Amino acid sequence: MHMKARPGTHCRTIRWAAAALGILAAVAVALVTLRSAPSLTSPPLSVVDQAGAKRPIDAARRGIAAESRGEGYAAPVRSGQPPADGGGTGGQVTPDPVPAPPDGYSFASAPTRVEPAPPQPRADSPPVEPHRGQNLDWLFSDVSRAAAAVAEQARRARRDWVFGWLRLADGANAADAGRAASRFGIDVLAASGRLLRAKLPADEARLAAAAELEAVSGIGVVPPERKAPAALQAELQAAPRRRVPVLITLMANDQDGRWRRELLARGAEVGRFDADIRAYAANVDAAAFDAIVKADFALAVEPMGIFRATHDTAVPAMGADAVRFHTDAPGVFRGAGGGGVPIGVMDTGLNTNHLDIASLRQSICGASFVSTEHRAEDADLWVDENGHGTHVTGTIAGNGFAEAKYAGVAPSVAHIRFAKVLSRGGWGFSEGIFRGMDFLSRASGCGTQADAVKPLVVNMSLSASSRWCRGRTPSERKLDSVVWAYRQLYVVAQSNANISGFSDYGAAKNSLSVGAVQDHGELAGFSSWGPTFDGRLAPQVVGTGVDVYSARGDGSRGGYSSSSGTSMASPAVAGVAALLMDAVADYRQEPALTRAHLMASAIKPDAWLDAAGVFANTNSAGPGVLQAQYGLGKASARTSVLQRREADGWENGAATLTLEHGGAGHQDIEVPEGASRLDVVLAWDEPPAD
Repeated sequence: MHMKARPGTHCRTIRWAAAALGILAAVAVALVTLRSAPSLTSPPLSVVDQAGAKRPIDAARRGIAAESRGEGYAAPVRSGQPPADGGGTGGQVTPDPVPAPPDGYSFASAPTRVEPAPPQPRADSPPVEPHRGQNLDWLFSDVSRAAAAVAEQARRARRDWVFGWLRLADGANAADAGRAASRFGIDVLAASGRLLRAKLPADEARLAAAAELEAVSGIGVVPPERKAPAALQAELQAAPRRRVPVLITLMANDQDGRWRRELLARGAEVGRFDADIRAYAANVDAAAFDAIVKADFALAVEPMGIFRATHDTAVPAMGADAVRFHTDAPGVFRGAGGGGVPIGVMDTGLNTNHLDIASLRQSICGASFVSTEHRAEDADLWVDENGHGTHVTGTIAGNGFAEAKYAGVAPSVAHIRFAKVLSRGGWGFSEGIFRGMDFLSRASGCGTQADAVKPLVVNMSLSASSRWCRGRTPSERKLDSVVWAYRQLYVVAQSNANISGFSDYGAAKNSLSVGAVQDHGELAGFSSWGPTFDGRLAPQVVGTGVDVYSARGDGSRGGYSSSSGTSMASPAVAGVAALLMDAVADYRQEPALTRAHLMASAIKPDAWLDAAGVFANTNSAGPGVLQAQYGLGKASARTSVLQRREADGWENGAATLTLEHGGAGHQDIEVPEGASRLDVVLAWDEPPAD
C-alpha cells in the first residue's frame, strides 16, 4: 500500500478504509487522519461458580438426552408484531427515505475493489512459529514411533487407516504437501496453520515414504489425554456415573451418521450435530468419556459452555445525533437511521408490547432456542421477563415512540430478527446459542416469503469469561464459521470481569469485541481487559455502557430502565455499524471492512499517540496497555458515518481485496498536504481454527 501527498488544506482530517475477501483470508484496511480527537471520554456476565451454574447444566443435560431419544424440540419461527390498531403503532410503517447527510458533510466513501496481483512464489518465507500453548510432542519425525502410534489407533478402530495429523516443514505449502502425500495413501482433509488433518494408512512403509517428503516434518495421532481439559477429566473421575454435557469435535463431518453411531456404541447420549464446527452435543459419564477420547475420530471433548447475559441514552455519547434527527412524528427519524439494515439479536427475549420496539417496523420475527421448559420460555419470547434482551434491542433500534429522548442508535431499523438463547433467568448454553446463530445466518420471515430477510448486524451481549481464550473453543470456532460463510458482522460484548477474564465469543477471530466506557470516555471498572491469550487485540473498540437507559421488558408498554455493562456498550456499537451500512451500502456483508473502519475511525486522544509504550503505534509487538483496555478507541457514529472536507474536518476512503495463497494487492492513498495524522487498520476474516 503506497501513500502520496496531494495539495490541500492544512490540518484537514482524512479517513480512508479498504477491505479484501479471499480464499485464505478477508482483509480490511482503514485509514484515518484526524486533526484532533475528543477525549475518550457495561456487563455480558461471565460464567458463575459451579453452584450457580448447576441449573443451566441440568437443563443442557435434559435437552441432549431428549434429542438422543429422538424427542428434540424444533423451534418455530414466530412473528413478534402486534396487529395493526390504526393508531400509528404496530403495522403502520412509515417508509424510510433515502438517507442524506447533514449540511456541510458527506457520507463515508464507498470502498473500491483492488485487483490482486497473481500469486508469486516466495523463497523468503519466515519460519512459522509453533502453536502457542500447544504441546505437539506427539508429532514424530521418527517414523517408527509415528507408525507405532498409528498402528495402535488402527487396532482400536479395527480399520486399515486412522485419523491423524501431518506437520508442515517451514516454508512448505499445504496444497503441495497434500498432493505429494496422496501418493502414499494419505488423504488430507484440511489445513490448520502448520498442521494437516488427514486419514493416515496403517502401513509403516507408506508412512516412512511420506515422512521423507521435504514438506513434512512430523506425523502423529493425538493421544487420549490431550483431547480434553484436565478440569473435565477431574470432574468425571470425581463422579464417574454422573453424566456431563459436552461438545465432541470430530475429525471429519458425519454426513451418513457413522460417527454418531460410534458415539452411541461407546455409551454417550448424543444430541444435535453442528456441521459448521463438526461437533456433537452429548452427555457422557466417565466410562463413555474414556472410550471416546481413545477413538481416533474424536478430535476433542470439551465441556458445554454455560453463558449468562452480561440511553437519557447512549445516543449522544456515541455521536448518533450527528447522522439522524427526530421529526415531529413519534418514532420517525430522518438522515441515516438504519432503515435499510436488518438486525439480529441473541438474548433473553424481546418485549414487543413496548411501543419503541414494535411501532413502525416492517417485520419482527424470532424463535426460542431454550430447550427446557418449552412452554414457559416460548411464551416469554415476546414478553422478556428478564428484560435484558429488550434493553439491548432498544439500545440498537428503539425508536422512541413512547418517549423520543430514549430512542436507540439506529431507530429506523425496519426488520428485527430475534433468537431467544437465554432463559428468563439469563442463562443459556452452547447448544441453544449455536442454534440461534444458525437461525440468524439465514433469511427468515414471519410466515411469508415477502418479508424474509437475513440480519446484516448481529449483537451478542452474552459470554463465558476466561483468560485463556485464543480462538479455538467450540464457541469461537462457531462464530468464525458463521461470519466466514454468511458475511454478517457479529458485535460481541467483551465481558465484565476486568482483568480476570474476557469473552470467549469476543476472542473469536472474526468478531468485533466491545468494551465499555462512561459517557466522557473513562473506562468502566468492570470492562474486561485483553489481549486474547494468543496476543490479539481485544476489545477492538469501546462504547458507552454505564447507566444506559433503554426500553423495559416484562410486557411494559412504555417504561424504561437503566443498566450498565459491556452488554450495553455492544449494542451501542452495533447501532453505529447499522448506521454506517445504511449510509454506505457497500459496507453491507463486508464484516472485516466494517470492523476495520470502526476501529480506524474510533476516537483516540492525541496524547495516546505520543505514548507508544502504552498505546503502540503498530501491532508488530502486540497491543499496548491502553489498547488492552480501550482497543483502538471509542466508536463514533459521527466520525465513522460522515466526512467533512474542510480545514476542521476529515476524509475517509475504503478498498477491498480478494486474496489467494501467495497473492498480493496494491492501493495508492492520497494524503492531503498538511494532514495531521494517518491511522491504518488491517483486519481480515478467516475460516475457523481446527
